[in-house]
Amino acid sequence: MQYIRTMPLLCSPFQIERRILLRWLGIILSAKIFWLLIFIVLKSDNWNEHSVGNMALQPSESRGYYRPIETLINEGHYQGMCHMPGLLPFYLPLRAFLTETAAMQAMIFMQVAFDIVATLCLGILAARIFQSLRALHLTYLLACISTFTAVRNNYLLSDSLCISITILSVFTFSNYLINHRTTDILLTGIGMCVAIFLRPAMLAVLPGLGVLLLLSCGMQVRSLRHTLFLFIPTILAIGAWTMRNKITYDRTIILLAPLGECQPQITPDFAAIRGWILASGGDYQPWAVGGESYWFFHSPGQLPSPFHANDFTTDYDASTLLNLKDDYHRLHSGRLTVADSLSLQQSIIERGNKIRDSYIKYHPFRYYLLNRIKFAGMILFPHRIDDLPFPALSEMNIAQKIIKIGSFAAIPLLSLLSIVASIVWFVQRKWTFLLWMCLPMGMVVMHSAIGFVEQRYLASSYPFFILLVGGFLAHASATFKSPLNRPAKPLA
Repeated sequence: MQYIRTMPLLCSPFQIERRILLRWLGIILSAKIFWLLIFIVLKSDNWNEHSVGNMALQPSESRGYYRPIETLINEGHYQGMCHMPGLLPFYLPLRAFLTETAAMQAMIFMQVAFDIVATLCLGILAARIFQSLRALHLTYLLACISTFTAVRNNYLLSDSLCISITILSVFTFSNYLINHRTTDILLTGIGMCVAIFLRPAMLAVLPGLGVLLLLSCGMQVRSLRHTLFLFIPTILAIGAWTMRNKITYDRTIILLAPLGECQPQITPDFAAIRGWILASGGDYQPWAVGGESYWFFHSPGQLPSPFHANDFTTDYDASTLLNLKDDYHRLHSGRLTVADSLSLQQSIIERGNKIRDSYIKYHPFRYYLLNRIKFAGMILFPHRIDDLPFPALSEMNIAQKIIKIGSFAAIPLLSLLSIVASIVWFVQRKWTFLLWMCLPMGMVVMHSAIGFVEQRYLASSYPFFILLVGGFLAHASATFKSPLNRPAKPLA
């Protein structure tokens, strides 16, 4: 059956010499191993007691991913509903032959291996989209010097594999767009299903791929059937996971249990305060120094309030927030009786909800639009860099400072170039490139809508921003051709 296309080709075959790919494979391999070793050697001493074999970094959240799998191995059942079992097919085979410590260390090397293959595919995808060898080179260069995703290979979390599997899935999707093989779309669906089980936020990417498929191939029976094939693995897997939760816990848990159950620190009073902070456009991360949550939950002494006069309404002001903050810390001081604690907690919940509702009532434009834009800015242009396992800036050596500053500058620069590229492509009506930009930008928009500004969420989109910026720079540089490449003037 011939396809009637409603849009230009989203990607096309592009011939790349094997020697070029082999050369870049060596460079990528060297770069990823280099960053792995750098973050092992230069990590803060504070990480020594939170690492496996002095190599694999194990933050507190890591236990939530690996403990249920260990329970499955030791007791015969998977225990947990706070993390989906995305790491199970990767970690379980290793544990069949290795001890727990050795298997966790092997996971780090597996993450690096997947990252290398995914990065190689990322450059090929850039060449296919932009029909440019220069786009391939720039994508590889940017990916090799980037620490933002490379550092995640050192952590025993799901981020690294999720990013790699997503890249591989989109690459397989490009194979489908070129060859229209049913196998490719099924493999894309399976890959995205795995990525979703690693990080449920990736669920937002799946509809985006479905839209790209229909725009590329048209609304025909075959393309509609292949779109269904794209969704079937995730539908079946989430259905099985939901049924398992229903049988095990007698509850309908589709993805994850509520945060309050999975994170004990999120008490009802904490959730009420955080809900108000999110509504007002504040940073919900209590560990983020300088943010609204840090001021309320953790600030030592009397730090200046991050809230301004235009944040208030006729129902509350600065003194209201200070009283609420004092009562919150008094509640968690451990000096109150049980009855007094329950009474004060209920009061804090009611006041927190009242402040949130009042803000939404009196500042609807800010709540529904301006604060979403503010969240997008916080994601794309962060005022700090997280996840580098380094000590405080005052305690860093020169190498750590260079990496920290370079990493801090790279994220806003890449974000700025992505926005510039989007504007230029819109003016030039390069709809194909804009459609690809919708994938990473869609993730940013989704997290802006709910106010989640953790940098881990940006990391899932970051490689695709690298790809698109690499292609944009390749096209921009092609406009400045060497005089030697200009056609000769005709003879008189």
